[in-house]
Amino acid sequence: MASYFLRVSCRDCGNESIVFSRSTSSISCDVCSAVLSKPAGGKADLVGCTVVETLA
Repeated sequence: MASYFLRVSCRDCGNESIVFSRSTSSISCDVCSAVLSKPAGGKADLVGCTVVETLA
């Protein structure tokens, strides 16, 4: 199981952020404070964003 960084776009405001695929805390958008991802035991659950790019 690989871990990687993701460039994601907020569904509410379109701001792009970089999140870790296995983050252990909730991540919010820097601009509008919408929740982008929630911890889900292993991989983070991306709830308020769409993946733009997988970063190596």
